[in-house]
Amino acid sequence: MTVRSLKPWLFVSVLLNVFLIGGVGGGLYHWLASSPPAEAVVNQHGLRQAMFKLPAERRRELRQLLRHNRDDSQPLIMAGREARLGVIKQLEAPTLDREALVAELAKAREADVALRALVDSTLAQFAGNLPQDERQKLVEALYLRGEARGKAPVRDKPLQTP
Repeated sequence: MTVRSLKPWLFVSVLLNVFLIGGVGGGLYHWLASSPPAEAVVNQHGLRQAMFKLPAERRRELRQLLRHNRDDSQPLIMAGREARLGVIKQLEAPTLDREALVAELAKAREADVALRALVDSTLAQFAGNLPQDERQKLVEALYLRGEARGKAPVRDKPLQTP
């Protein structure tokens, strides 16, 4: 190959490299410049949102309480999972055994209710040590998601006929 035949390939290679470097640099700039604030990234509900709204020290306390209860909650989680798998098995069976399906649904419901009671008691224990302003943040995060803050929830009005 001569120098003359390599010049077009060198030009194409330089052009391609400039294009690639520009694309990567532009993508990186766009990613860094348009990153949402930390609060917008967290689109959680329930306890996770409540943890985000609490001060770091309180977050650690709540995490520790929940971790402490993890051993108690594992059997309930597994029982609920097994019951839901039983529901799926009953629904996929060639013939539906209604009584077995109802029994599996009841098992799943009981496990879910027991788990919820355990989490609620942990939350009550945690809330007992919080000052009023932090309890208010907890209420907002857990219970006032879509409703107007500090107002009664808007109820659907019945249709009026003319």
